[in-house]
Amino acid sequence: MVPPGAAWNDIDWPKSGRPLQVEADYYNTVPDGVVDDRFGVKHTDFITQEYRKLDAIEPKKWEENRGLGGASGITARRARRRRLRRRADRAAGGHCEQEREPAAGCGPEADGTVPAVQMERLKALGAWLRQNGEAIYDTTPWTQAVGKSAEGDDLRFTRKGTDLFVTVLGTPKAQTITMPDVPAKLGVPITQLGEPTMELGAKVPPNGMRIVLRMPLKGDYAYSFKLAGYLR
Repeated sequence: MVPPGAAWNDIDWPKSGRPLQVEADYYNTVPDGVVDDRFGVKHTDFITQEYRKLDAIEPKKWEENRGLGGASGITARRARRRRLRRRADRAAGGHCEQEREPAAGCGPEADGTVPAVQMERLKALGAWLRQNGEAIYDTTPWTQAVGKSAEGDDLRFTRKGTDLFVTVLGTPKAQTITMPDVPAKLGVPITQLGEPTMELGAKVPPNGMRIVLRMPLKGDYAYSFKLAGYLR
């Protein structure tokens, strides 16, 4: 999905030889409109990453656009896991969820129905966002996008106000998540999203923060934790 007032082009179409004129006509009609980076010219209001992966914060406004049907040859469960992990990647890398929704490309059948395997992934994504959406929607990048716990977990970071969110990709490898890149700070309440009344144990190693988990964790695929007031 793209917001009202967005001209989302693809594969440099139309091949008129006048893409700047097409953009000019669009802006004259929709003064507050924006255009993507697929007109074959340098000018763009936002870029489309598609299947590229970001490990660093992207300062320019951008949008993820990725087809749900591009997972042939792998199981549906693995495809769901990939999709959910990419959502955490996108938020950590600066994807502006508050400005536009990611473009999840569904390929409907001729009668308009969504294939069952794609519907399954959409429902899994919706369920994950109901639990972990606070770490995604209306967030901004932290000082870094990615990290690694001392236990070997892949981490993604986002922030909202004074709260820091840590998303672990996959099941945590131990009952602790030690984060050497998160400076030690005392008195920070830590909860797992979806379990807001259950405060997790927190310890402060010499140089970083450590989350002490209560197993089993709620959810699947990726797990988000809120460090409330950490950025005060």
